[in-house]
Amino acid sequence: MKNKIYKQRGIGMVEIIVLTAIIVIVFAGFIELARYSLITQKRSEAKIEAANLAAEAIEAVRSVRDEDWNNLSSLSLGTKYYSVILANKWNLTLTDPGQINGIYDRWIIFERVYRDADDNISSSGAEDPDSKKVTATVEWNDHGQIKQFNLTTYFTNWTN
Repeated sequence: MKNKIYKQRGIGMVEIIVLTAIIVIVFAGFIELARYSLITQKRSEAKIEAANLAAEAIEAVRSVRDEDWNNLSSLSLGTKYYSVILANKWNLTLTDPGQINGIYDRWIIFERVYRDADDNISSSGAEDPDSKKVTATVEWNDHGQIKQFNLTTYFTNWTN
């Protein structure tokens, strides 16, 4: 019996199918990675914009306070206020101006401030009429999920 050695010519059909499957799987992985990166980038951009809008609302409150402390001290506590520009200056109003950039809702809430015996801000103690806790909230819809960004600070009647 003679051993015949066959020379393999070209690539067989099985090798082509396996190679094609590997290429498709790798390509699909890259596509999914790119899609995930874009979603993550858009969510990060939305959160950054929300943080900037909240900071802007805090600056609006600072502007109103700097004009006259009575502008803040006369506001109702626990009520939603909206920062708007009227006559080239920041104002706080109860009227919702609508969404910002068609995406974000923004409001500001004022709360009482209490101080302990050492004059430190605390959850109880004597109420400080010359201080207000201010929380700026920005809310948006992220693919069916409501997201919020809150920024809280304290304002005082520094002219007193």
